[in-house]
Order: sequence, then C-alpha cells, then structure tokens
Amino acid sequence: MIKPCAYEKQGLIDHAIGSYRVLDGKISESYYKIISRRLERYGIVLDLNGVKEIVKDVVVLHDMGKAGEYYQNQFDDNCNPLKSNFSFIYHELGSALFFYNDYEPIDVEKAEEVKSLLTLAVLNHLNAIRLISDYPVNKFPDNFDERMIKLNKYGSIMLQNLRGVISKSLKVRDYTFGDYHDMLYAFSKKSDKYLKLYNLFLAPIMLGDNLDSSLVRNNGSKTRFVRILEGELNGGSTL
Repeated sequence: MIKPCAYEKQGLIDHAIGSYRVLDGKISESYYKIISRRLERYGIVLDLNGVKEIVKDVVVLHDMGKAGEYYQNQFDDNCNPLKSNFSFIYHELGSALFFYNDYEPIDVEKAEEVKSLLTLAVLNHLNAIRLISDYPVNKFPDNFDERMIKLNKYGSIMLQNLRGVISKSLKVRDYTFGDYHDMLYAFSKKSDKYLKLYNLFLAPIMLGDNLDSSLVRNNGSKTRFVRILEGELNGGSTL
C-alpha cells in the first residue's frame, strides 16, 4: 500500500524522499554558505550543518498539504485515481499551516523567524499559479474544502515513515479556519526585511519537486526552468 498519494501511482512518502534525493550533487556547498551568511545578517545564526538539515526538512515536507483528507479521498490505496479530474488545488496551504504551527527547527535562537521563512517558501512553491496575495485573509479561497487542511490522518502516516529522514520527531494535526486566518493575518502585518530570504529555501524546493515529478511523469525529461534552477544552485548563485 502506498497511500497517502502525491499523484497518480506515486506515493507521497516516495515523492517526499525523492524530492530530496534528486538534489544530491545539485546544490553546491557555496549555496549553503550563502544561506548561512545572509541569515546571520538578520541575527539568525545557523552553521552549515544546521542549514543543510533545514533545507532537507523543507524539501522533504514541502508537500505535507497533499496529505489532506480531501486529496487522499480521490485515490484508492494504491494511488489509482477514483475519478479522472482529481486535483491538489490549494495543497500548499496545508503545507504552510504545518510549518507555521507545528514545525520545530533544530536548535536555533530565532526559531520563529526560521519557521516564517519556511512557511513562505512552501506557501509560494506554486508561485507560477498562486502567490500569498491570492489568499484572502477573512475567508477561505473560492472552491476551498475544509477537508483540504485536515492533515492528521494521513500526515501522521507520512511523518511516521519519515523518521530518521527529517531532523526530529514532528506532529501534524487537522487545521481550522482560525489557523488559516491567524497565519495570513500575521504575514499581512509583517514588514521585516529578513522575510525576503524565503527565496533561498524556495529554490531547492522547486528544483527537488520538479525533478522528482519529471522522473515519474515525464520520463525524466527536464524543462528549461529546471535546467536554470540547477545552474543557479550548483553555481552558488544568490538567485
């Protein structure tokens, strides 16, 4: 049994691990150093090992939102779709709620700042489709189903199977409109300059996600976008 599912005939746990494994050799040491230096400018002190652990966590867990009951109810236990028009629309919201509320980074003095950066990264990893500005603060988006953020049932299975892969033991739960509102309201009031650094975590997510998905759905063929990301991360660019 491979449920929970990330896509048709693809398990979410396989996608989580695969998204990180495909990055092997594609992120240069200099890129991790860039993250460490730029975080330190804002008082967020993380050595290279700490940066690497957090990058691994956010890449592995970027699709936690797909564990929502709404999405999983579209598949049988072997990730065969039960209808032709299955969708993972808004799954990034569940991922963001998990990171904002329940992710605990390794020991770091400004843990809340790190959580904010990772939350923004996963919330924006579909930025070709939606940005944070597309989510209304005082109501759910159109065509939203609250089962999309009920993550406990399948998210707990995912976390249990990822023990030893991610940096520490974590929990996930069913989220509510209150959680959604509080997260978006908090970000609408933030103006801290450090928040722009979320892009440093967004790039590895997008590369790992697209590379693993291309292996499953496109026979490993890479888009121009993926090739550009590979060059940026391997060359140590600041993006």
